[in-house]
Amino acid sequence: MSYRFYAAIALISLGLTACASQDRAYVTTEQQPAGLSQADIQNILSGKSWRWSGPNNSGVTLYASDGTSLVEVTGKGTTTGTWSAKDGQLCEAFAPAPFLPKGVALNCQPITGSGNVYQVGQATFTLA
Repeated sequence: MSYRFYAAIALISLGLTACASQDRAYVTTEQQPAGLSQADIQNILSGKSWRWSGPNNSGVTLYASDGTSLVEVTGKGTTTGTWSAKDGQLCEAFAPAPFLPKGVALNCQPITGSGNVYQVGQATFTLA
């Protein structure tokens, strides 16, 4: 599978967690103390594919170094998105897809963890 395919999957995982908020233009969470830096998050994710599992969906996301992503949601399909890091948070937005007709507006969630396992909001990420 292609790099963009996996990046889109990761974005969808985070975006689908926020589907209830997709009518908002911008959704954010409180800044977490002593979290990962912007550079840490970029180094952890950039150029890699991550398997993720959340309360409602699972899949794989490829995070491209140019801030784009390719997300595959298990049993649903793929979409593309964008990602960035900010204040200990992973920020993602997803393009519309057949299973995600409105897409998902920018959503920022805390990211914590180390090595090959991270928690992003309610989703667990493991290096693919």
